Amino acid sequence: MLLCVACVLPTYATWYGENVDDGADIMMMDVRWPWWPESTYYANWNFNTNPHGIGGYGGFTGGVPTVGPDHLPDFDPQVQSAFRPSSVWSFWGGNEKGEPVRVEATSQFNYPRQYVGEGASGALGGIWPVIEQGKWYTMLMRVWMPVDDEQADHSYIGRWVKDVENDRWYLYGIMRLPVKATSFTGNAGFLEDFGNAARSVRAMHRRLGYFRKDNRWQKSDTVIYNVPPAGSVLDTYWVVNKIENGTVLAMELSSNRKLLPQKLTGEPLPLGETTEFKVAQPDQPTLDEPAVEKLTAVFNGKQVLVSWEIPHSAAPQFLYKIEVYDDPQCEGQPVAVSTARMPITRSVLVDAEVENPTVKFYLKDIFDQSIEPMIIKAGSAPVPSSPVKVRTAPGLGYRLFLKDQDTHTNVFYPENDKLIQSQNERHFWTSIDQLTDGRLAQQGICRGFDTTLQGTRGHGYGYQYTGLLDVPATGLYLFHMRGTDGYSITIDNKNALTWDGLHGPEEKTFMLVLEKGLHPISVDYFLDRREPFFKLEWKGPGLDRHPIPESALVHELDSDMPHTRLIVRGGDNGKVLAGVIIRPNGHKIEKTQLFLDDMAIKESKGDELRYTGLLPAGKHEIWARVYYDGNHTIDSQPTTADIGSEPIIDWQIGVAGEADSVHNIVQPTANSFSFVGEGEYILYRKAQGDFTLTCRIDDYTGPGDPVNGSSWVGLTVREDASKNNYKWGREFGLMQTAHYGLRLVPDNSNLGGSRVSMQKLPADHSWLRVVRKGDLWIAWTSDDGKDWHYCTTYYRPMPKEVDAGIVFRALPQDAQMYFRATVSNVRLESSLPAGFAMPAAVPVPAMPDDQLTGVVVAPSDPDIVVVRSTTRGLLRSTDAGNTWKPANGSLAGAANCVRSVAIHPTNPNVMLRGAGRANASGKFEGGLYMTTDAGQSWKKLNFVGDFDGAGPSALCGEVIAYLNNEPDTILVGCETAGLFRSTDAGTTWQQVLQAGQRFTAVKADPWRTTRKGDAYIHAVTCPDALMSLLGRGEPAFTATDQLTRDYASGNNGEYFRQQSERDDLGYLNLTFDNRSTGQFAYATTHGICHTYNDGRENFLLKENMQLPAMRPVTAIGTAKINDQPWTRAYTQALQPETTGRIARSEVACQNWRWQTVTPDSLPGMIAVTADFIASDTPAKHWWFLSTDGLYRSDPQAEKFMKMLE
Repeated sequence: MLLCVACVLPTYATWYGENVDDGADIMMMDVRWPWWPESTYYANWNFNTNPHGIGGYGGFTGGVPTVGPDHLPDFDPQVQSAFRPSSVWSFWGGNEKGEPVRVEATSQFNYPRQYVGEGASGALGGIWPVIEQGKWYTMLMRVWMPVDDEQADHSYIGRWVKDVENDRWYLYGIMRLPVKATSFTGNAGFLEDFGNAARSVRAMHRRLGYFRKDNRWQKSDTVIYNVPPAGSVLDTYWVVNKIENGTVLAMELSSNRKLLPQKLTGEPLPLGETTEFKVAQPDQPTLDEPAVEKLTAVFNGKQVLVSWEIPHSAAPQFLYKIEVYDDPQCEGQPVAVSTARMPITRSVLVDAEVENPTVKFYLKDIFDQSIEPMIIKAGSAPVPSSPVKVRTAPGLGYRLFLKDQDTHTNVFYPENDKLIQSQNERHFWTSIDQLTDGRLAQQGICRGFDTTLQGTRGHGYGYQYTGLLDVPATGLYLFHMRGTDGYSITIDNKNALTWDGLHGPEEKTFMLVLEKGLHPISVDYFLDRREPFFKLEWKGPGLDRHPIPESALVHELDSDMPHTRLIVRGGDNGKVLAGVIIRPNGHKIEKTQLFLDDMAIKESKGDELRYTGLLPAGKHEIWARVYYDGNHTIDSQPTTADIGSEPIIDWQIGVAGEADSVHNIVQPTANSFSFVGEGEYILYRKAQGDFTLTCRIDDYTGPGDPVNGSSWVGLTVREDASKNNYKWGREFGLMQTAHYGLRLVPDNSNLGGSRVSMQKLPADHSWLRVVRKGDLWIAWTSDDGKDWHYCTTYYRPMPKEVDAGIVFRALPQDAQMYFRATVSNVRLESSLPAGFAMPAAVPVPAMPDDQLTGVVVAPSDPDIVVVRSTTRGLLRSTDAGNTWKPANGSLAGAANCVRSVAIHPTNPNVMLRGAGRANASGKFEGGLYMTTDAGQSWKKLNFVGDFDGAGPSALCGEVIAYLNNEPDTILVGCETAGLFRSTDAGTTWQQVLQAGQRFTAVKADPWRTTRKGDAYIHAVTCPDALMSLLGRGEPAFTATDQLTRDYASGNNGEYFRQQSERDDLGYLNLTFDNRSTGQFAYATTHGICHTYNDGRENFLLKENMQLPAMRPVTAIGTAKINDQPWTRAYTQALQPETTGRIARSEVACQNWRWQTVTPDSLPGMIAVTADFIASDTPAKHWWFLSTDGLYRSDPQAEKFMKMLE
């Protein structure tokens, strides 16, 4: 089946489908990369699961710089052979409790991450030094339930990679899914350029695709390319060949047609069509056989430890089963059984009281092939090592080392003088032996293996831990270690396990026979610069597998150290009273910290600390850390506290994150709340129709506190606040973040998953207010709750009934302190407060009656420029503005009062002008005129619409539009008569949008078409009440519709659908952008509005944006600049606050900054445009129509030359 996972498909991924049936539990294929291109993500996995929707994608990424100005691939063998790709495996979704996908196991090449970009909940990734160009690799994925699947509430997905040439399998990773997934819905792949607009060529080879469904193997031998039509945001050119006797599908991809093909032959696949390729391959896959080596078993009369190995060339393990018998032939019933579907397990400790046990061992591989059962006699375990006897105190001794300078060392990439990654590879540490070369930053006694003593530092640190392991009972102990990067573990003065170098937390195990009591232990560990991970677990007599508890990690007592006394008492409503009293014992005490579990609560200078406040509900350990003598610390013994909570009254509680997160919410008064902990919680009520939601942020952990900076507290409105995992629907919110200021919900596409706006609201305002008025969401802030500051307005349609209230959000990642916040004065009112409508924009002073009002450039010739005017008609230049001639023929009077002009897409001699004005009696005079001889003569068309070239709308965008894809199709928006369409070059006209509304701009997206090749068009309006802001008086003609609207068409203007409807501001113009489909900007009576979903929602960009705000803007335009992949946009107000600058955006009309210009006295802007010959052709000139004349600039808009007054 053909699959595209919409929620995870990257913005510029160019995807292909595979014939993998819904219901498959195993998928596999061979992949080869003929060369490494620049900035490419090869995702050969793009899937969802059954029956519950967990989605994800995975693959490898390449990044070899291109060669020369044409961005050719770098085929240099030295470069290609030295590059090593990174990898990706990211997941989305969770269960009803909000539990995310979690990493269960990983290879040494990957590093686990939780809550990563694009909203993903769990991920694995890292550099794979074993993957090379030009070699085949088998990619395999399987989903399964645990052995006890009827009781289990979770499932697993495993991913493997086989180096075909070297006959070696690698585990990529195993993810734990919080749902009962049993199969996949299908699979697709994509090749994504992540930054350079597909300007170069990327290639991949695929063969031997298979999937298993209902225990039957089937071929995945067909790849489907659904190629978008020409004129899309980036045209997609695939060259696809079947090579090697039709067994391999080779594909090359680029948006730069002239670079194709490179290694293949033939023409690109037809644009706008679907093409399938089927390769030759056997009906059944050739599967590696399972195998087991070095099967051993030892016993001590109460336990049996079984260990084994899997050869690298054998099919990877899937299920093991161990039966322990007291019979040498394994007859009768086993004394104990242990079984699991867990591919990483190589050692199992079984409780079995047998004097002379025999073990029967079973194994299945990932293909469900079984080995012949193996029977071995267990041998006697070694004699337990003896304990030591000393007086102890809790905690381990530690020394923390920091490395402040990294050095060039090749670990992941081979040494290579040509590959930039090889030259730039740098590391702080690469071996445990280098640990003490670092700076000894801190030392003392810590609780267990505490790897957070370095604070917020995320690179170049290492620890040496020393102390005693308090073993609770004599017996066999199986230790499990996962760590990033190198580590060495010594127990009883003997090396137990060392894994040096740079690596991810792949699990390693070792067995020891220990006698009850104290055993010396030391651990050296360092982290270079990847995601940290350290977990040492054990399983022993009467102990299930779990991390070694802090109570089992002690050190020899030193009575000269500072002594800490901790007093904890419970208070009302979740509050705790805690005190720390320190006896220095001759040491200098610098500061004291109080902790709850692993999170800091409070810090104080000196040798005393007192705390009263809210703490997370439930049983927790409270303890203190004392800093003394410059660089020493000691941790106190913990005190257990059972902290209560009280029910919330008159507000419902919604859980948007994990339901089991540690937290507490209390309600001191009816309208105030306090929060501490982790997770995302909403206190809400139902709200109908228009309303006002208000609160005051009394306190929160903010800048300078070691909390996750993206935690927040504030106001939220959601469609359904009872749902989690983004199922709450559309939302509006105004939130105080911990580290990033006061923000709104996103006013951009939010691909990074931050969930906050680019706009940053006033920093000193603690009062927040959200006003709903229909589909308008208005944000206000205040420093005193009396004088309110208008922030911005979002247009976002939502149901009449929504959930409105307070949100507390605290992420655990990178946090060393629980986020806490207190809000008061929470009010949800059904009325709208007086004075809370959109503030008035700054009106433009009176404009001259006779002025230039618009500029257009011929789509087929960048040197042909036409300017329209109020009384002079059209002026035309054929030499890029150096000389000008009137282009009016014999037209006079109202015909020269031009409202809009359009130039034919391919014949610049053909033009349309819409012109007119009100005569003395207020009636319209004028019409729609066409020339076929560059303006020497004009013909008035049979057209019933009206135009006003003398009034305020003359300053707005063009309302006549030829369609580039169908030049005989023309759209014309009128002053009051509606929107008309002609499909016969203007001979006949059909009204497609009703009269009574004033169209201010009609534009077709030059970078985007439908799959049929039809144009995307937007037509926007502005009502009478707002037009006087433009400085040209009141409109001469009355538009009865008093709402602002945006209409869109995806079928060349045959039908339009309404995208938005509002009454607070007016749309005056718009411009498209090639970065992302559906992202563009409106120029409005109040500044710039941004949309990322084709206008169905849009956002006024006002606060802390380098943009004109609360001023009418008509000038906005975009063009491709030089060899930049994305278009640039420029804008400025009709009457700017400051002259000599324009606002510039490089990304999707959403990130803006001021650019100074020459001359610095450049006044307000009426229009801005650039020449546009083709979607991939850079602009030759920018044209800026200012209130004092027409300026031409270079592509960078750095120097302006006045061309016309």
